[in-house]
Amino acid sequence: MKTFAILPGTGLKHVTRDIQPGFSLAQALFAAGAYRGKPLCSGAGRCGLCRVRFAEGAPEPLPEETRRLPGERLLEGWRLACLRPPVPGSVVEVALEEPNPADGFELPSACDGVLGVDLGTTSVHWRFDGPGGVLGGQFPNPQLGAGSEVMARLSLASLPGGAERLREAVAASIIKIVRGLPCTPKRICLAGNTCMTMLALGLDASGLAAAPYRVDWPGGEYAELDARLPRVYIPPLLAPFVGGDVSAGMAALAFSPALGDARPEPPYLLADLGTNGEFALELPGGEVLLASVPMGPALEGVGMAQGMLAGPHAAVRFSATPAGLAPEVLGGGAARGVSGTGYVSLAARLLAAGALTPEGRFDRQTASPLAARFLAGLAEEGGEPKLDVGGASLYASDVEALLKVKAAFNVAVRYLLKEAGLGFAALKSVLLAGALGEHVAPRDLEALGFLPPGGALKVRAVGNTSLEGACLAADREDVRAWLAELPRRSRLVDVAARPGFQDSFIGSMRFTHAG
Repeated sequence: MKTFAILPGTGLKHVTRDIQPGFSLAQALFAAGAYRGKPLCSGAGRCGLCRVRFAEGAPEPLPEETRRLPGERLLEGWRLACLRPPVPGSVVEVALEEPNPADGFELPSACDGVLGVDLGTTSVHWRFDGPGGVLGGQFPNPQLGAGSEVMARLSLASLPGGAERLREAVAASIIKIVRGLPCTPKRICLAGNTCMTMLALGLDASGLAAAPYRVDWPGGEYAELDARLPRVYIPPLLAPFVGGDVSAGMAALAFSPALGDARPEPPYLLADLGTNGEFALELPGGEVLLASVPMGPALEGVGMAQGMLAGPHAAVRFSATPAGLAPEVLGGGAARGVSGTGYVSLAARLLAAGALTPEGRFDRQTASPLAARFLAGLAEEGGEPKLDVGGASLYASDVEALLKVKAAFNVAVRYLLKEAGLGFAALKSVLLAGALGEHVAPRDLEALGFLPPGGALKVRAVGNTSLEGACLAADREDVRAWLAELPRRSRLVDVAARPGFQDSFIGSMRFTHAG
């Protein structure tokens, strides 16, 4: 068996690891417990956050590494772990993971508090309500070292020890939350997509790894996340890629006091747009049609050249000014990156000015003076068109990623409405969950063709419905009873298996609405 070695730190001995075929160096390091990187580009070598140093046996730099890493760093042996398999005979120097916060520590005493956790593929959001008031926060999913997409996690789960590493990463992060609370809540709910939930609980997720996909455990009951914690409630996992985040979101729409008289009336569409697009169309009479499509993580700012999660220092939208395009940065100051909604906004501004064609190409031939001003920073890098604008960069491949997301959204909504026998005009509302709904301008989605003309008027931002529903489900028996009935009135529309799906997707790869 070929091997490589890990050098955890100066003066420490090498740890030799077997090389498992088909896995990247980043995944191998994560599985070995010797990697804290948070790559945000799905293994495309674009974000540069998975860099490690080869102390011995550094391979020749790849073109992507030459673009992302300074020359002196390359000479020192720094490379991008997501792009490479482990090199036989090499020694890689990496930072060790922090000690498991569950080890050697007592948790606070128990109390009648409530903890809701929204376990996303990219980020984790939580809220505690109990003695001391309401506390909350968010942080990157600790499994990101295994890859930023669902299939990357499932791939690692098939590696010996990989599934346990993924489980431990989530359990340790929840323990860390609880250690920082005034007390250990007796009632906890974990809401996440089907894959994230199965991996967090240490359940066999192989049914999600290849078609025909299946859910081997339906949720809707209590399960053990960690022996130190109370058993956690898991909302129903409605379909292979429509999970507890959507069922919790539906519960939030039905029960959240914050909605008051603004509770949606059917038919309405709930869209939770992350790495997977998950959709729930509730019809008059109570039937719920479900759909999911792989969208890639572009709308979370992941996989883009300068992408970052929505948070401090992220450009979340762009405005046209006499001097050109200017970013709106959360918290003020200079932009360190661009969120998914920032990319949506930037593309909408460029399209409206004629600087971007509906096919997603930068248009140098436009006669518009405004477009010419916007395109002043257009150049090429490594043979790829790149536009520097407003302190940020937009690559042609970033535009292509947005087009894929837009096409997936169009096709999913079209098939759902067709199954229901409805036109878009029949919808009373389109509810956008999560960070996308909070920061995106509905008119930008309409401008890029996500919505038909006039569709922006139906859009409502409903916040993190998964987290809200998780808190409600943890706290209230009537919410859990309502969730127990939800699978019986829900039905999956398998969009990708429908005739003509591929042609519909390709035909929707334009910044115009495809109805």
